[in-house]
Amino acid sequence: MSKKIIKYIIQLPIYLLVQVYILNEILFASYINPYLYLIVLIIMPYKIPKWFLLFYAFIIGFLLDLFSGNLGMHSTACLILVLIKSPISKITIPHNIIEENDELIMQKIGTKSFILFSSILVFIHHTILFILEHAALDFQIFIKILASTIITTIIISITQLFFFKT
Repeated sequence: MSKKIIKYIIQLPIYLLVQVYILNEILFASYINPYLYLIVLIIMPYKIPKWFLLFYAFIIGFLLDLFSGNLGMHSTACLILVLIKSPISKITIPHNIIEENDELIMQKIGTKSFILFSSILVFIHHTILFILEHAALDFQIFIKILASTIITTIIISITQLFFFKT
């Protein structure tokens, strides 16, 4: 398990730099904000220590808050995402096909299960993030949540296909 923890620590600056310097600068149709860094939180195995998962989610959220000028919005959304990850996985992922130490990648859990699992988590993350950012929920914010969820899920799925092999 310590090898995986070291791997996630090494991945943190990579995904953070891609998010801050590339994806945060892209704003599709003034509504869509893709958040690729969520992939790391989504694929972490069941058996990873909870303290590490919460600490990692807080750190990645806090660093994004620093770079984007938000006050705890990414941190809050990331912490809630990792807290609800386990119950959502029990509903969406067949548990007889993966081990506790396996990463929750598309090749292990299947395309349909992964897309459903990740899209639910991304939707919840984006709902929390955008409601906190705008302090409201109206039709425009709902469209922004839906569009950003769809694009983020597509980007995460494409990344899975290219960079994560079993």
